[in-house]
Amino acid sequence: MTRLQRFLVLVLVIAPLPAHAGDMIPTTTELDLAAVVAAATGNRPEQSVYEADYRHAEAMGARAQSFLDAAPSVGFSHQTDALGSDTGMREWEGSIQLPLRLPGLQAAAEQHASSLASVAERGDARWRLEVAGQIRALLASLAEADEAVQVAERAVKTAEELQAQVQRRLELGDVPRTDLILAREETLQRRAEAREAHLARARLAEEYRAITDLNTRPADWAETPASRDRLEQHPALLAADATVQASEAQRVMIRERGTPQPTLGMNIRREEDGTDSIDSVGVSVSIPIALGSLRAPERSGAEQDLARARSQAAVIERQLGIALRQAEKALTAARHEREMALEHRDLAEESLALARRAYALGESDLADLLRVRSRALAAERRAAMSGIRLDRSISEFNQAMGIMP
Repeated sequence: MTRLQRFLVLVLVIAPLPAHAGDMIPTTTELDLAAVVAAATGNRPEQSVYEADYRHAEAMGARAQSFLDAAPSVGFSHQTDALGSDTGMREWEGSIQLPLRLPGLQAAAEQHASSLASVAERGDARWRLEVAGQIRALLASLAEADEAVQVAERAVKTAEELQAQVQRRLELGDVPRTDLILAREETLQRRAEAREAHLARARLAEEYRAITDLNTRPADWAETPASRDRLEQHPALLAADATVQASEAQRVMIRERGTPQPTLGMNIRREEDGTDSIDSVGVSVSIPIALGSLRAPERSGAEQDLARARSQAAVIERQLGIALRQAEKALTAARHEREMALEHRDLAEESLALARRAYALGESDLADLLRVRSRALAAERRAAMSGIRLDRSISEFNQAMGIMP
């Protein structure tokens, strides 16, 4: 690296920190966590999938109300002996075929359509909870980033004040020049840390804008822990149960379809023999022959779907239980960490005050003071983050309980 390059790097590092307006999301009291989640869900492409599920369920419900099992068919035929004996025989016939549903199949179809609507509704609720979890984590990360920036900037200010103090004492001949070098190195390090904190916050701010399409965030995003006895209402568990019910309804409908469904036919015929004509009306009923071997693949497929749905529901219930227990332990640990961090910070502040006094009186050197300052800064960071991490743990507990903001 040339001297010019080293000079430019030194200027960039020593230069005062610029205003970072774009790396933060301003807070507002007019916005709450629920509003941010609503904005995020409205800004996600997945919403169209659940809207399509709703429309499909509605279409299946409308079809289930029909007494027809399939679309009716219309036929027309004409017969003549003009190309044969040519005696004047003519015959015209028009017919309509109506595939009917027996009451058992119609009731099964209505139940299946209702279960599909429940799957769409509860699947939508599960997805919204997943988005809420993402927003909860993002708001906590933004709060942590704010604290990191504030702590880093306070460290820069303190380091600059110490450097100025050392500069004055050096001019008075009270300290060696090595103390000024150490003070400058401390300032450079704290400025570098502050820049990294700003950069980390900028990345989170950009992610927040992209996910929510908002330029502000709630001033108060903290929550209170939910009641422990609400796990059975978890949207993911309800969605899994709805899928099981839909699979059961599908199995019943396939079983009812195995019962032969009749087809009602009506026809109108006109016959002419060259001198007279005869008009007649006919009615017919056809019933297919049920062959179990032909329906076996559909029935076994329905059994497979039901087995998978039940297995998945059991897995989800077990995973939710594990996640909840982990969230409870994490919340308890966060509360203990908060208490210890505050106590550690108070002790570190007291130790720093003594170290500053000792350095000012010449009883210790700058290296000792910087070591104490480094420990005090770490304790300050720990205390600042512990409060936010406690709020994060509460949010994660509510998320594990399936509570929507």
